[in-house]
Amino acid sequence: MKKLVLMLSLLTSTANLWAQTVDDLSFVTENYAPLNFEEESKVRGIAVDALVAIFELVGAPKTVADIELWPWARGYQAVLNKKNTVLFSMARTEAREKLFKWVGPCAPSEVVIVAKKSRKIKIESPRDIGQFKTGVVRDDIGEQLLLQLGVKETALHQTNSGLSTAKMLARDRVDMWAYEKDVASWNLREAGADPSTYEVVYSLKKSNYFYAFHKETDDQVIATLQKALDKLKADGTLEKIAARYTHTAAPAEKGTAH
Repeated sequence: MKKLVLMLSLLTSTANLWAQTVDDLSFVTENYAPLNFEEESKVRGIAVDALVAIFELVGAPKTVADIELWPWARGYQAVLNKKNTVLFSMARTEAREKLFKWVGPCAPSEVVIVAKKSRKIKIESPRDIGQFKTGVVRDDIGEQLLLQLGVKETALHQTNSGLSTAKMLARDRVDMWAYEKDVASWNLREAGADPSTYEVVYSLKKSNYFYAFHKETDDQVIATLQKALDKLKADGTLEKIAARYTHTAAPAEKGTAH
């Protein structure tokens, strides 16, 4: 009997050693201000600051220096296919629901189509969208929503970043842009354009942004991080973090593309 108890104890200890922890995870984000972006070689933003606060709450040794900045499409493929990967900020949609595990929400979202006011573009229904060339970021929610509406890929122009698309829209290389409303405004300012000269011509979807985890992430890790985020909401910390960026101007345009 003693041998059995000892064996079970050893098995339990070994299992605990193999249990996944927050420190096993790789956190990836993109330039998607004001949620997450790079400024002066440092990653910051609402979702970044909230994540760092979560690290502190759960006692994880990770810091902002452990958050990597990648192009969205690369990060999206990584969180789909590579264990222990986390990508943020991601809109949680029906199409994505079973692809990942989720912690959030960390911020509200409205994905829209924007265009120059001077173009006087009118979109009455999804059928009208295909008449124009629309800029999208590869694998972004804007692209996915348009494809779900039946817009043909030939009517879309893919890029690797919001800043690249903002520049294309400003230079009339695309007619419209499907992207998150506040992030689009931020990128237009960063591209040297005046957001007040642009308008929303169609609203695609209102949702929320989450941290998306590879689908094999331990449920206990997910629960621990969700509990920490819930605490940040309850004590007002998340609201204070968001307020830091609400009235912040876009950072000066950098010399290299994002």
